[in-house]
Amino acid sequence: MTPGFWTSFGELVLLAILLGAVTTVVDSVLGVVGVSAMIKKLPIIGANWTLIISIAMMAVIDLDVVGGWGIALTDDWMKWVANGAIVMGMVPVKDAVVSMIGKGLRA
Repeated sequence: MTPGFWTSFGELVLLAILLGAVTTVVDSVLGVVGVSAMIKKLPIIGANWTLIISIAMMAVIDLDVVGGWGIALTDDWMKWVANGAIVMGMVPVKDAVVSMIGKGLRA
């Protein structure tokens, strides 16, 4: 494995951690405003809430994760959607890494 792999892996784990924090903040703000329950009851939006926040987060920070892998997407929205889906998919991996570190790397 090349050093670039570990850089990308570490970057993806950090983005998954950031996604958890951003989701918590957005949910909190929407709860204060009083629309959180209403938004989460909408069938398509509520079921994909984390993915929507992940795509929006990648659009705001404008970081191109897939570009480093040689995947060339033509439009910005394609990059945001692909990067958001990848970051959301890394959440279980982030949980496993945090659990492994918490256990002190014991088998």
